[in-house]
Amino acid sequence: MKTLVIIPAYQVAYCLKDVIKKTKGYLDDILVVDDGSTDGTADIAWRLGVDVISHSINRGKGAALKAGFRHAIEHGYDAVITLDSDGQHDPKYIPEFLAAHERFQADLIIGSRMRDKADMPFDRRCSNYLTSRSLSLLLGRYIEDSQSGYRLISARLLKSISLKSDRFQLETEIIIKAAQAGFKIGSVPIKVIYGREFPSSIHRFIDTFRWVQMVLEEI
Repeated sequence: MKTLVIIPAYQVAYCLKDVIKKTKGYLDDILVVDDGSTDGTADIAWRLGVDVISHSINRGKGAALKAGFRHAIEHGYDAVITLDSDGQHDPKYIPEFLAAHERFQADLIIGSRMRDKADMPFDRRCSNYLTSRSLSLLLGRYIEDSQSGYRLISARLLKSISLKSDRFQLETEIIIKAAQAGFKIGSVPIKVIYGREFPSSIHRFIDTFRWVQMVLEEI
């Protein structure tokens, strides 16, 4: 299966080199979508020999992911794996995503952090629990970790849905539209690295409002 790793990136010059090098240990096809960084993020990706798409201004994680999805479809990939650029997602789980796709034939496989929550900050644990349970009830399907950005998504799914969101709520929009279209959704357990303070681009109140608004519009 021809698979592309998509790494949306914003102001991560301090750690992107390590993320790319670790990812290359599992898959060679990597695309970094630089979402308007001003710290040399794109230059680091170029020097490491991976494909790069650069946005001239910061447009949001959802916009970066959609640019990556378009690239994957245009270049004939069968699936994408999305992982964050800040080092929290360990590339060592990539083979498990690929194996789960082969085993379950699911078009969306989400890396679930909810089976090992010991190191997860309390506010994130609560937020993930509430959003995942709410979405499960609304969709009538069990969604273990709706907020995880570490995923495998088939090109078949991406070609079948139209995505609107440009920010963090895109990841939930994908789940909703996959479920509504009858695609199989699975999960694999992952452990996220919370060992140091990672800068966050999430604005808790604004992004929560956008999330609720998007869910109400789509369901």
